Amino acid sequence: MEGDSTFSACGCCAGLDLATPVPIENPPGQPAIGYRTGTHASFLESLLVRLSSPELPALAGLTTRDDGDFTIALCDALATGLDVLTFYQERIANEDWLRTASERRSILELAGLIGYQLAPGVAASTWLAFTLQEAPGNPALAAAPVQIPLGTRVQSVPGPGEQAQSFETVEPIKARTEWNTIPIRTTCPWQPANGDTGLWLDGVGTGLQPGDTLLILDTEREHSSTSPRWD
Repeated sequence: MEGDSTFSACGCCAGLDLATPVPIENPPGQPAIGYRTGTHASFLESLLVRLSSPELPALAGLTTRDDGDFTIALCDALATGLDVLTFYQERIANEDWLRTASERRSILELAGLIGYQLAPGVAASTWLAFTLQEAPGNPALAAAPVQIPLGTRVQSVPGPGEQAQSFETVEPIKARTEWNTIPIRTTCPWQPANGDTGLWLDGVGTGLQPGDTLLILDTEREHSSTSPRWD
């Protein structure tokens, strides 16, 4: 069949070719980059091609391609290892750019290259009021103080669409059942001072609008318009 191109046109008579390394091409602006030089199938194909390579005459006797053969199984195991290795290599390479990085630590390390350091997180805080359960019929037990240990965990009651928030006590608390009648303190006195950047006003009907200016006067200035003390 010399000169007949019928067999070569369909490719069914073509042998295996080296399939690795796969060229790496990454157009700009991609959400992820490709960095694998091959997969299990392409690595295995390349290994089988090398078994028949005239450049390696010592392997010429390995003619079988049965999957149960030791040599073929060894090639398959090696291709599996290379597949895993290149997978993780690609994942690590994606962490080298801001656009493709998916790990928080990678973002922090990249930002550190220009001297930026993220401030550490600050835990939320709140005020807690504990109510002790009384012991009817056993006044002595009810009168004994109770020690609420450090690190006692409590959880908020979430509203619609919210998630419960957990808090822990930061110091031991001594409690008594008779203190249940003490009302919870909802306000605290506040004295304006130099350097303050915010304040709380009593009530909500203040009539203030965004951008309004507030002038806070000292009592001396309030009683004497000639006093130089404004604060």
